[in-house]
Amino acid sequence: MVREFDTRKLSRAILLFFVLDLSVLAINFWIAGEVAQDAVSINLAGRQRMLTQRITKALLQLQQPATGVSRSPIEKELRDAVRLFDQTLSAFERGGVVTGGDGRMVGLRRVDTGQAAMLVSQALSVWEPVRRNILPLAESEAAIPVDVIESASRQMLQSNQQLLDLMNQLASGLERDSMARANILRIVQAAVFSLALLIFVVIVLGFRAQARHAVAMGKHYAALATRDTLTGLFNRREFNDALEREFASARRRKGSMALLLLDLDGFKQVNDTHGHAAGDKVLCAVSSRISEVARANDTVARIGGDEFVLICPDMSDEESAATLSQRLIEAINLPIDIGAAHVRIGVSIGIAFCTEQVTWAEEMIRQADQAMYTAKKSGRNRYHFAAGA
Repeated sequence: MVREFDTRKLSRAILLFFVLDLSVLAINFWIAGEVAQDAVSINLAGRQRMLTQRITKALLQLQQPATGVSRSPIEKELRDAVRLFDQTLSAFERGGVVTGGDGRMVGLRRVDTGQAAMLVSQALSVWEPVRRNILPLAESEAAIPVDVIESASRQMLQSNQQLLDLMNQLASGLERDSMARANILRIVQAAVFSLALLIFVVIVLGFRAQARHAVAMGKHYAALATRDTLTGLFNRREFNDALEREFASARRRKGSMALLLLDLDGFKQVNDTHGHAAGDKVLCAVSSRISEVARANDTVARIGGDEFVLICPDMSDEESAATLSQRLIEAINLPIDIGAAHVRIGVSIGIAFCTEQVTWAEEMIRQADQAMYTAKKSGRNRYHFAAGA
């Protein structure tokens, strides 16, 4: 009778083990799917910031007097950026399919949590005046009228910084929501695992292997979320974290640091002439050259299509920053082999320092961004220090 009871008990334990094992496996896949989907949302929220800069930049270029350079490529870039920004922002509001960073269509789920949904709503309100003005023309191939360009430029100059802030906050909010969801799922997973441990010690060994696999998957996706998939450099998410850390450290130690913002000159022409595959080779080559020139303790990241940054701790003087910038320009100016040909590109660099007047890290980004645009306006392929640096 005892043996029969023990056998039935063991049978029930083994049956429950299989149920729990399937449950843990399902949770593993659930976590992986959630993290992967969240990584897409976070990366696309970061891309929105780059798109606002592209729209503003294209509008400003179209306002400049004609110099014999065709306006068609600039208008195409403007149309593409406007459509992609509007498509992604609408998908954040309602959910849907958008064009991903690699050109493939990806599903984007609706942002419906409190703070993140509020940020999307605010961004839509800020974007709506520009959208009404230029989106209908962006969806046609006709030349964009000058008065529409001027009106859209005024609107973007007024709302660009607010859109940048909202998209940065959205990316941070999505990241926090992702971590919260993953933590809840891992708590459930741990409870199932503990129950399996109480049921059968030998079976627990299998659950431990499953748990280790889940942790490894979590780390793998976490690493993917911090790296640019094309170049292997840190992405915008990791750059923002690193900048906050270095900025806080510099303020705490009353030290200094420099931020170099690099924007390639002539990259779009390479894409248009030789195709996106050649453009990817150029970006990879530039990434390697920047990493080689950078100091050992510098942080190198790609934060946009052809936009890179260097965070330089303990760099406080213009001479050191100028020397580093000149080396970067010389390295990037070297010919780049794209297979069928060699191409040359330039780079405009904006430099900002962490000074007593700079009270938050985002201000450094803004100053470096303005200095970079000044470098472009001054002739390109050069560096420029932020005002007051």
